[in-house]
Parts: sequence; structure tokens; C-alpha cells
Amino acid sequence: MQLYEAHEKVATTLYAFGKPLKLSSYYIMDTKSRNWRWARMAQLLVASALLLLQNSLAISAETSYVHIVYMGDKIYQNPQTTKKYHHKMLSSLLGSKEAAKNSILYSYKHGFSGFAARLTKHQAEAIAKFPGVVSVIPNGIHKLHTTRSWDFIGIHHSTSKTASSNSNLGEGTIIGVIDTGIWPESVSFNDEAMGQIPSRWKGVCQVGEHFNSTNCNRKIIGARWFLKGITDQTKKILQGNNTNEYLSARDAIGHGTHTASTAAGYFVRNANYRGLASGLARGGAPLAHLAIYKACWNFPIGDCTDADILKAFDKAIHDGVDVLTVSLGFSIPLFSYVDQRDVIAIGSFHAIAKGITVVCSAGNSGPLSQTITNAAPWIITVGATTIDRAFPAAITLGNNRTVWGQSIDTGKHNLESVGLTYSERIALDPSDNLAKDCQSGSLNATMAAGKIVLCFSVSDQQDIVSASLTVKEAGGVGLVYAQYHEDGLNQCGLFPCIKVDYEVGTQILTYIRRSRFPTARLSFPKTVIGKWTSPRVASFSSRGPSSMSPTVLKPDIAAPGVDILAAFPSKGTTKSSEFAFLSGTSMSCPHVAGIAALIKSINPTWSPAAIRSALVTTASHTGNDGNMISEEGFTHKAADPFDIGGGHVDPNKAMDPGLIYDINTEDYVQFLCSMGHSSASISKVTKTPTSCKKEKHQGLNLNLPSISVPNLKRAVKVMRSVTNVGNITAVYKAQVKVPNGIKVRVEPQTLTFNSNTHVLTFNVTFLSTQKLHGDYKFGSLTWTNGKHFVRTPIVVRTMQFES
Repeated sequence: MQLYEAHEKVATTLYAFGKPLKLSSYYIMDTKSRNWRWARMAQLLVASALLLLQNSLAISAETSYVHIVYMGDKIYQNPQTTKKYHHKMLSSLLGSKEAAKNSILYSYKHGFSGFAARLTKHQAEAIAKFPGVVSVIPNGIHKLHTTRSWDFIGIHHSTSKTASSNSNLGEGTIIGVIDTGIWPESVSFNDEAMGQIPSRWKGVCQVGEHFNSTNCNRKIIGARWFLKGITDQTKKILQGNNTNEYLSARDAIGHGTHTASTAAGYFVRNANYRGLASGLARGGAPLAHLAIYKACWNFPIGDCTDADILKAFDKAIHDGVDVLTVSLGFSIPLFSYVDQRDVIAIGSFHAIAKGITVVCSAGNSGPLSQTITNAAPWIITVGATTIDRAFPAAITLGNNRTVWGQSIDTGKHNLESVGLTYSERIALDPSDNLAKDCQSGSLNATMAAGKIVLCFSVSDQQDIVSASLTVKEAGGVGLVYAQYHEDGLNQCGLFPCIKVDYEVGTQILTYIRRSRFPTARLSFPKTVIGKWTSPRVASFSSRGPSSMSPTVLKPDIAAPGVDILAAFPSKGTTKSSEFAFLSGTSMSCPHVAGIAALIKSINPTWSPAAIRSALVTTASHTGNDGNMISEEGFTHKAADPFDIGGGHVDPNKAMDPGLIYDINTEDYVQFLCSMGHSSASISKVTKTPTSCKKEKHQGLNLNLPSISVPNLKRAVKVMRSVTNVGNITAVYKAQVKVPNGIKVRVEPQTLTFNSNTHVLTFNVTFLSTQKLHGDYKFGSLTWTNGKHFVRTPIVVRTMQFES
């Protein structure tokens, strides 16, 4: 008995150091003599003790890193019971309650179950084998995807009193913002006309550095901040007094303030950036409430860790938000949606299971294909487009010729005519190539002094802001920066800089070479509206298809994301210092989140999938010139579904879509089955029995408002169902735009709805006429009753080669 107890003790200790050993051989009954058995067991005990000592010494020297122990849907409804369960599990791994307390950072106990803790590699491997653990995820780093836009897409109300009759401006809805925090003093967040805080709200206003309970109001109804993951990742503690960051929900970067005001900022008259883009600023849902979840920090700029992001999702689910806007992500390669490292997919899966619509940015890695991120089918993924506003600035050359660029800098542009030179002519070291794009320290200060300098972009490592610093340090008084087309303007501060394309840059260079004493004058930029063809898909907007699940069309939708004016942390006393221009899919994401809140306020029972369907099927494909929307990429071709998904968001039509494609959580579970996940692994996530159906082409039949067939060999049948949300009695007929080289058959071709029939199913059969391996071809299926046009984008690729 004593020996048995000793073995049990050794076994427990070995497990506590994260190296579980099978000890069943110790207890095998033997027919040999008792002395032999005792000697043999003593030898094993000594060997085990030595092995334990060896392992413990090795592991004690191991470095601990933050890992997320993800356990799927929660077992216990009581959050404190879930938390105790996590601590007990960690204690059994580490050997004591004290060790567990020192190791754990977060307990995820509201929307799902799991915890973040400091673990060595061996401990992470050990706990991954515990019952109920779905996966153990290393704490990764994510980056942020960094006015007039609302008028441009058709929302024209100027105050809360002039709203259209089919919109209540999002009143009563709660938009959660997972980002860099908020600048609560911004006029965009006043609660002048806000209604009462919804009774279902369970959030808090978490105090911190330069942020107290009075910074919340009926607009900002909650604020939380999460930094345990980032401080552990960087091995430093943020000290607010010694950095630009605040240990609170206050925004030091400006990104979160900008996205929050874009989604739900209140009306602000005469908003502008140093006199540019002056007008009425407001968010998409001006009467929606805001809940702030700061998970991204200025350390270095824009870093957000998995542990902090997942805790933000967990608290948002608990607090009772209706919509989440998440303008961050990571680059390819993508990870599996549930059991690997995509914490945004994990958090959003549990959010939509609770009826919360999650809107995410597509990423800024365009115009290359297959760069889309946040591609899980339950997420609304948003690409970026331009709007019809530009900021042209004149460059008047000494020969009286005027060429044009763009700028948002209103410094000393109205210079008298001064000397103009080309950067390579004033290189500090003519033998290198650093001066061409004005890299740091590359210019001769004596030759640059008092001149406007022309630089050409030749490297991804240099941009207009860095070049302006180089020119300024060398004594130059202005910059003209020639580069390939890239949407979005950057601020050079008070130093005048103008961006031009290579054609204009070459024209200026030709003048410099032909003139003995070249001069130029830079003028202030102007605000010009309605003179540029728009929208166009932004050059930086990440493109599909999804590299993880090509049967899911991504992006879902596109929205304004270039040079968007919105609230920003104040750096002065004037109204123009409270707003800034930013570009990125980070800016397009909150546009759609605001519209989702409008839809939710009018249709409170609609699911996240229904809201996504309304957005996708009513989107626009026509620019302000009457032609198809094009994309700013390598070819300037007409935009296809991999650029804009269903199209450019049309909020007015999305309020009344006619038909919707709905999806429930079980449908997503079956989609995960189609991706090869076992019933057992999915059950760990959902904490409910899962039975994977053995259906052919199951991945194609997820009831999305789009159809993507990435591997068509001969023929395939795809099934969809639509729900009538318009007039009770309605008849819809099918209109098909057939992809080239594909035959399409829709059955039935007419859908008849009445008081007894609200949901109808139809099939779409695709037949390839191609004999060669092909590229993706595009088309659409539109159901129309004369009033509504419910458009479903189609993408098909024929596959004739099999390995």
C-alpha cells in the first residue's frame, strides 16, 4: 500500500511538471516471486524519480509564454463556476493554487470557455491533452487595418430630426468597438439626443489613467481595457507617464476614436481637417450607443494580442452588444477557423451564436489576390472603396506650366516661387541609390537648403512622410513625391508635401533637366467633390478568393475606406484639431457596422446572417459615371466579386431587401464538418452533441447570399433557401447572368410566397463546357418581383487537371 501511494505521488508530480507518463506498467500483477516484484518496482521508482528530477530541472529553465487554452462553449452558466474550473485545471498542471494564480492572465467565462496563462512549451503540450481542451493557442500579435462618405453612399439626414422615415438612426442598439480605445471628449460622442441606456446592458465604465466614470455617458455607455497579453508579450509594463499610451480605455493612437465615430458618432457641424473637407460629420448610426473594448496598444503602434482580443470578445458577449466592429487582423497564411490560431474567428463564432453581428476589415494587402483575411463564413468581411472627394494641389513650374497632385497638408504651401531640384542631383553620396526616394541622411544639406525637392518612390521601405522628414532635415522647404498609384493621402504635418503619379513626376523632372534655374510654387490643396469617378476599389484593399475556404466568397461587401474624415484625439483647441483623415479597410469596416446597427434597430429579431444577406444582395455595382465600378489595381479592370463581394454597400436598399438568406449555428457546424473537422472536435467547441452529415457537396450548400464553386469538374448542384421579409404575397422570378464557359440552370425559376409560405428552397446546377483548366468566371443570380432585386454573386472555376 505504501509503495502504491508513493507511485501515485510520483505520477501526480510528473504531471504537475507538464510531462505526463503512463504508469500502468507499474501495477501489472506478476507470477514471479514477491522479492523480484519489489526489486523491480523499486528500480522503476528510482528511474521515475530520476526522470522527474531531469525533467523538472530542464523545464524550470524553460521560458514561459502566454498561451490561450481554448475550451469551446462554456459548460457552466455561472461565470464564477467556470473560473474556478479553470483555476483547478491549471493547479493540477502546475502543482499548486499559488502557481496557477501567478500563471493565469484571463479567464474566458461569458461567451465561451477557456483561459490565457503563462506556460512553458512542455506545459502547453501537457494541458492540450486535458479533457475538454479544444486547442492551445500561442499568444499571437495582430495589426490594425488602418463625413462625406455617408452622403456618398446615400444617407443624407443632417440632424436626428431629418432622418428618413424607414430609419431610426440606430436608436436602442449597442455597437461594440474592439480597437485602441476612445477619446471621450470628442464632440462626436456627446449624448445630447441619446435615449436611455438599454436595460439589458450589463457592461461597466472601467476607470484608469485619465479616464473615470464621468467619461461615459448615454453615448459611450461602457468602456473596458485589456493589456495583460500585450505586456507579457513585450516583457514590459506600459507606463503611461513615460510613453504616449494610457493605462485605460483612453485612445493614444486615434484609430479606435476614428472607427467608433464612423460607426456611431453624433452630428457635428463644420467638422474639418485644417479647413479641408468641411461639412457635417456623423456616424452611420448616430443614435446607437457605443461600448468600447481597448485591446490594441501603442506599444509598438497598433499591436493587439490574441489573449486580449479574445477577452474583449468574451466581455462584449457578456455585456450585451448588438454589433461588433473589429478593424484588425493578421496576414496570410490563414489558420483554421475553430481549432487553431484564428482567435477572431473563434470569438466571432461564439458572438454570432448569441445573435451578435460581427463586422471585420478585409485587410490592406491588395491588390494581390488571395490576401483576404477574417474570412470565416459567420463574419461580415468588408473591403474598401474610394469616394467622390479629392484634394488637388497645384504645382506651378517656373515656365508657367501648372501640374497637379494631391495633398492634405495645409502648411506653407503658398510659398513664393523658390528653387526646385531633383533628389539625385543633391545626393550626399552620388555612388549609392538612396537619394532617389529621399532616404534618411541621403541629401546634401547645402544643396537642399531653401528648395523644393522632387523624389521618386523606388522602395517599399520609403513613403511620403519619411521622405518629407529627410527633405526637412536637409533644409528643404517642400516635397513633391512621385509614386505608383496608391489610394489614401498621408499627413506630413506643417511641412508642405504633394503626391503625384510617375507621369507628372516625369514631367516635372523633364522641366528640371531643361532649365538652368528651375523653380516652382506649391499651392494649398482644395476640397473638390463630385469630379472624380467613384467608387473604385481601393488599391490596398485585400482581395479574394479565401485561401482557407474558397467555397465562401470574400469579401462580403465593400464600403468607403479612403481619406475618411472622422473624430481623432484632440491636439489643439479648434474643431479642426478634433478630426483626421485615415485610410484602410479599418475605415470601411465601421461604415458597415453602423449600417448593420440601423438594420438591427428596425428588425430586432433578424439574425447576423439575415443582416449580412440584406447588405450583400442589395449592394450597388454602378459608379457615379453610370459605368461598372472599377478597381484600383494593376489593370484598372471592372471590379469582380473578389474585389467587392456583393458590391458597394447601399444602406437605403439594405433596409428593405425583400428576401434574405438565413443561417443558424447548426448550419455553420455542418460547414465545419465539410472542412474536415470531426464530430468530436466540433462538439468540444459547441459543448453539444454534433453529428456530421455525410452529404455530397456539403461545403457548397451553406446558405450564403453568394455562390462560389472553386472546383467544377463536370456538373454540380447547389442548394439555397430564401425567406420572404417583404410583402406577405409576392412572386419572384429568376434572372441569371451566366459565367463564361458555364451553363446554369435554376429550379424552380419562380418563387411564390403567401401567408402560409415564408421560406422556399431552390437549386442551381452548374455544368462546365470547358475542356481546359480555367480561371474564375463571374456571374449572378437575381430574384426580382419588380420592386426588389435580390442579387446573389456567382464565382465558378473549372478544374480539368487532377493529380
